[in-house]
Amino acid sequence: MIFKQHNLGSWTAVSVLLGVMVDVSGGIMSIQLIPRYSAIGRSVTLSVTGITGTIQSFTWYKAPKAEIFTYFHDVDIIVPLHNSRITPFPNGSLQISNLSRTDEGNYTVMIQTDTNQENMTVYLKIYDPVGKPTIKTSTSLPKENITVTLTCTSTNAEHIVWSRDPSGATLPSRATLSPDNRTASFSRIKRWDSGDYKCQARNPVSNKYSYPIKITVAYGPENVKIKVKRSSSKSLILLECSADSVPPATYHWRLNGIDINVQQNSFQENLSKAEEEGTYTCVASNTVTQLTATHSIYVNATFGTHETSNIGTIFGIGIGIAVMLLLVLVAVLAYFFARHRQHKNTCSTQDIVTMQPNGANNSANNEGPVYENVNAPQSHTSETALPGTPVQATQESHYEQLTHRDRAIYSTLV
Repeated sequence: MIFKQHNLGSWTAVSVLLGVMVDVSGGIMSIQLIPRYSAIGRSVTLSVTGITGTIQSFTWYKAPKAEIFTYFHDVDIIVPLHNSRITPFPNGSLQISNLSRTDEGNYTVMIQTDTNQENMTVYLKIYDPVGKPTIKTSTSLPKENITVTLTCTSTNAEHIVWSRDPSGATLPSRATLSPDNRTASFSRIKRWDSGDYKCQARNPVSNKYSYPIKITVAYGPENVKIKVKRSSSKSLILLECSADSVPPATYHWRLNGIDINVQQNSFQENLSKAEEEGTYTCVASNTVTQLTATHSIYVNATFGTHETSNIGTIFGIGIGIAVMLLLVLVAVLAYFFARHRQHKNTCSTQDIVTMQPNGANNSANNEGPVYENVNAPQSHTSETALPGTPVQATQESHYEQLTHRDRAIYSTLV
């Protein structure tokens, strides 16, 4: 269909995208925005539906009553149309391309049909794309159990959504959101709340994510431990200290309660020097939480190591070991003293046996001390069997085995 130019002025003829006139009976006129939400630089169609009867003419206005154009059905003309961004359609619809901020406002169409006249108004809102949001935090390295606030800022955003990377999960239930969702607050942040957080800015025509912000919750030091490793020579030891801490703990050491010039988590020590034995204490500190924790271990070149938490325990262990050794020594001496007395008593009550050559026995009977498997050398003179009783022997002589009913036991005291 071709629109003619009116002879009273200059009008612009446009091509008709909808080249069919619609005759609808009994409808309810309405205007729909296609798409529903309009953005700067894009296009929108104000689509008219529900017209009753055959369209004779229609006119579009932009408030306040600024005429855009009028279409006359009987002469196929549109007047005055000076805006190249506007395209009318024969069914009463209107399209606006390359939208600008000035296009926002109320639009009214007045339609004359062969039966009646109808009009309808619609508001066209123009949205700007959202700007890339940014996050600000009250502190990026908070101490555990303090309040932390995250604030998301963006332009043209109508809604803010928070998420936690990398899973994209929502905020923990401990976090409280402001009414507009722009602020997220942790009243008592925990160590497991550490992670990357980001916010999404939305409006009906666009959405953008912020760069993640990393939150690291400081805690500790806790669970301080000392490991001891000995060298093959047993004189050198390696002391290693560890602690649960964020940020990582700093360390220094004490020996028997006195600071030594070691400010690292591990060092070697030579136990060949007596002054190097004692209680080694690792002191772990956190520069953010301002907390300190210690662990001690008693190192002894002879008896190894003993963990301890205070010097009193160390001395208690040393005294206990000394007492035990003393008791063992007393028991051993008592045992040998008792056996020695028993030996003397036995000798005083038994007969003395004199060994004669050729197996002669001077005792009146066969009773006496037992000598088991004693063989004199043939080439040597024998020693006395008992103190004060000499026994002579030749190369041909020998000792026969003697037995006694009460087998006496002889021990050697050193």
